[in-house]
Amino acid sequence: MLPASVAASPGNSVSISTGSSPSVTIGLPHGDQLNLSYSYLLLYAEVESNGLFGMFEHTILFGADLKNVNWNISIKDDTTYFNASFPLAPTTLRPMGFNESLTNLTIPRNLPGFNITPEAKLSVQISIDKDVSSSIYAYNATDSRNAANFTNLTISTLRIDNYITISKMPISAIPYNIVLLQNLNATLNGTRGNFIGFNANAKNFQDNQFDGFAIGSSDMIDHSKGLFWWYPNYTSNGQNYPLHYSFLRTYGALYLVFQYHGISSGTTIVQDPYFSVINETINGLKIINQQIHIAYEILLHNIELVSTGSIIGFLLVGVAYTSYRLKRF
Repeated sequence: MLPASVAASPGNSVSISTGSSPSVTIGLPHGDQLNLSYSYLLLYAEVESNGLFGMFEHTILFGADLKNVNWNISIKDDTTYFNASFPLAPTTLRPMGFNESLTNLTIPRNLPGFNITPEAKLSVQISIDKDVSSSIYAYNATDSRNAANFTNLTISTLRIDNYITISKMPISAIPYNIVLLQNLNATLNGTRGNFIGFNANAKNFQDNQFDGFAIGSSDMIDHSKGLFWWYPNYTSNGQNYPLHYSFLRTYGALYLVFQYHGISSGTTIVQDPYFSVINETINGLKIINQQIHIAYEILLHNIELVSTGSIIGFLLVGVAYTSYRLKRF
């Protein structure tokens, strides 16, 4: 059976917005929505220390909640930039499945004699990519019948560049691992969407290998509303390494996890996945301060209930919101 062919239609458009921390929200027709938001950056390393009974190996684990980081946000042409520098604090965050999927972590310990406070820099760039491969063939490795050709992707794809630098690692020349957690959400036909892992080829289906997942309302790839896909490698200080990834769940949330490695202070990780929308066209990006936007939408939705005296306050909020957007653009 030949795989289905799914093409992006040039006749439609979608709403794309970013928030006050790195994220992408894609609004589709009929109220459907896709969302990818950055959740945590973790760093862990194995450290040896002397004890009464000889050498001991300890796992040290640090992290930062990326939603609480102070981000510098800017926009130029079709690119939105998020930049931040922040310390990594000791953490016990261990999403369900973390041990099995990545490494055998132990509970972090305070190590006598070590004053370890790593610092990280994270830059995320979200842009419209018209130079991406125009088509890919995506297939499920465990079910050869679950496959589809996705074409005309040059009008429906975002490129998301991740630049991660460990700017300060107090223990020099110690190997460590970096873990980036991204929260995934999709609302399709009023229910939570499915995420189906796939492998993919491009250019006559022979070269340019990719990994990724399809987002849809069923388990079939050809019914997908969106694709998140990436090359199976990344660069660390200019050298290529295989990229390890996993899906994790904790307290009902679904995370996509990328794992990288570094050696010393100044190690820079570069990775650039793609986010494609199927059967739609991406025209532009907008920066939205979510708190102001939510307040504005609530008032707009309930305007029929607003009394005459309250309309003045509503208008003032609207003026503030409009002024904010004008300053941003």
